[in-house]
Amino acid sequence: MPNAGGRSCVVLPGQRKLAYAEYGDPDGKPVFHFNGSGGSRLDWPGSQTMLRELGIRFISTDRPGHGHSDPVEHRHLLDWPRNISVLADKLGIDRFYVEGWSAGGAYALACAHELPHRVIACATLGGVAPPDRPHPLANMAPEIASWMRNAREAPELVLAERRRLWEMIKGKSAADVGAMLVASLPGDGTAADDRTVLESADLQALLGANVKEGYRQGPDGPLQDDMAVNGDWGLALEDITIPVIIWQGAQDLNVPLVQGTFLHQRIPNSEIIVLPGTAHLFPLLRWNDILRKLTSASDH
Repeated sequence: MPNAGGRSCVVLPGQRKLAYAEYGDPDGKPVFHFNGSGGSRLDWPGSQTMLRELGIRFISTDRPGHGHSDPVEHRHLLDWPRNISVLADKLGIDRFYVEGWSAGGAYALACAHELPHRVIACATLGGVAPPDRPHPLANMAPEIASWMRNAREAPELVLAERRRLWEMIKGKSAADVGAMLVASLPGDGTAADDRTVLESADLQALLGANVKEGYRQGPDGPLQDDMAVNGDWGLALEDITIPVIIWQGAQDLNVPLVQGTFLHQRIPNSEIIVLPGTAHLFPLLRWNDILRKLTSASDH
């Protein structure tokens, strides 16, 4: 197993590379993790000791056009479960858990929908809901709502924003990128997780390294992600049969509580955990609880 932050690749059909990194216990329960918007395989809990104590084999991926994964134009959400199925086969993993933070939640739900014979349980961490729901921009910060709308209607505007962000982070250290990202989050800074991350250089560096790597190839991969997540998902939430745990920050303006509630109402075998006083960064502080809860599901 590679060291934390190492890189391995599998070759998918069509000779396209998919990059990933493994962390924790190589003999532990396998958890495939899907990062948020603009992130990479460097999105992980930051503690090998914790993962080994929990007995978890944590596998984090680069989506197409991010990090070292080959780009794919005009990709769709349901392409992803096929990629993960190939990766799991290559790693000798039959049954596994999936989780996704923010935009990554859509990819976790896609795997739960398409691979019920392989996915034991799924977790979304401040995970987005499908854009075709009623009032899709409700309770979002205005800048986030504009981004989501443009991803569907005017992707050239989102590309310009992605390019601007790429130019901003290229010459900065991971710590500086992390600090910039945290400072740019919507809200008044009173959420407990925001305050903690603002005071932690280590957490900011972890976040910054993740996003710098996500933009390794430039802004096109993150743009394709925006379009896939904000386009037609091609699935019905009501058809997901495996257990789904929905973690939601009560003060989140990136992915507001109304989205977590929508997921819970539509997914039959779901549970929602609302965290008072927290916003969008809570996974950085709650990995132990999240992973314990996810892997407590039984493999029948």
